[in-house]
Amino acid sequence: MAEFAQALDALRRDGECWHAIVPQSWANGRTVYGGLLAAYTLRTMRECLVERLGTAAGCESALPLRSLQITFVAPVPAGEPLELRPQLLRSGRSATHVRCDLLLQDTVACATVAVFGADRPSRVRLDIARQDPPAGVDDLPDMPRVPGVTPEFAKHLQLRWADGGIPYSGRNEPRSVIYARMQDPHCSAEELLLALADSIPTPALAMLDRPAPAASMNWMIEPIGDPAKLDRTRWSLIGTEVRAGSDGYLSQTSVLWGPEGHAYAVSHQSVAIFG
Repeated sequence: MAEFAQALDALRRDGECWHAIVPQSWANGRTVYGGLLAAYTLRTMRECLVERLGTAAGCESALPLRSLQITFVAPVPAGEPLELRPQLLRSGRSATHVRCDLLLQDTVACATVAVFGADRPSRVRLDIARQDPPAGVDDLPDMPRVPGVTPEFAKHLQLRWADGGIPYSGRNEPRSVIYARMQDPHCSAEELLLALADSIPTPALAMLDRPAPAASMNWMIEPIGDPAKLDRTRWSLIGTEVRAGSDGYLSQTSVLWGPEGHAYAVSHQSVAIFG
């Protein structure tokens, strides 16, 4: 079973492109875990920065990730060869834009644009207050694994529901708060943040009483502060709310807090649901 860093380390360069095959253990239904696909594109974009702008530009502390937007154009099955093509779009005095297309059989399956930005002086400093959930993490069980229902990639993560319902529990409110943890000492801080931020299933699934497919169509994540300060050995907390939905399409927002209460990322997703 390939860990997160092992799956990323399988990337191989060939000229201007990169190639990889996603291990079966990262499958999510008929596609693969979106957090891993996002991390693939991020790693190749980092390599593009090193090649075009120098070693310092590839360093997370020198040029942190400020925003990543990914559109999931088509399913990406596990076990299929992928090709990634990063491209530097523009590098300004503080902000740098990079694009990466992920192709499956010469067809774009994911399109990603990232903004990297050096620190700049500002008196504006805001955080998103974390509200303590009704139950502590030590009092909660891990998410149950149901054969044929729980996706394969979930075995790499620990998820514990602190508020709201697990998928297909017939709840009324489309919101959830979970504790999440993935102990992988080898992936970078930014890659870990992507893995954790995409770990929670849409709370709309908790409103259903039987399994039904749901899939992210696009995802935007905005890191806040330095992800290297996120203690990966302890539990993070993720709160997600479906703000609106109709005709099989949902709009939802998530916040990921570290164990000390700082908000490390805000995410927005458009989700297609088939039930």
